[in-house]
Amino acid sequence: MEINLAELKNGLKKELDLEVKEKIEDLSYFGEHIPLLDPVTFKGKIYNVNGELYMEGSVESAGEFNCYRCLNKFHQKIMGEVHEKLVEESDSEGEVDDYFIIKNDKINISEIIENALTLALPMKIVCHEDCKGLCPVCGKNLNEEPCACEKDDIDPRLAKLKDLLQ
Repeated sequence: MEINLAELKNGLKKELDLEVKEKIEDLSYFGEHIPLLDPVTFKGKIYNVNGELYMEGSVESAGEFNCYRCLNKFHQKIMGEVHEKLVEESDSEGEVDDYFIIKNDKINISEIIENALTLALPMKIVCHEDCKGLCPVCGKNLNEEPCACEKDDIDPRLAKLKDLLQ
């Protein structure tokens, strides 16, 4: 979604309030594609400070995930924050990769919104904090029922120490 920033750049306005709903199909996250169930909502503003443009706001949606521990599918809300500096395409000073580029007085905020959602995700996505996961021996989901597998995992380097207990 493109936003026209001509009024902000020319000093006619000091800030531009935004409330945007955009349909994004999925997020790419560590090689996985996470389907988004709801349209992405962004509420925030773009403002001018001494000729430099900044974008701030919050973004939210809901996604369908696979639990890292038990592999079950679940739905969860995703909420992220946006704090970005916007630079002109012609500005070649510094690292341009660190900022989002304004081209012809317009900026495409879709990439900014996707980045904010991706950054809001944890490294390991679990269905709930106390998820027990799968049994490493038989593969049963330990959240549904316990298993009777013997879990006597001892590091082979320390196996001789077990004999001292007998």
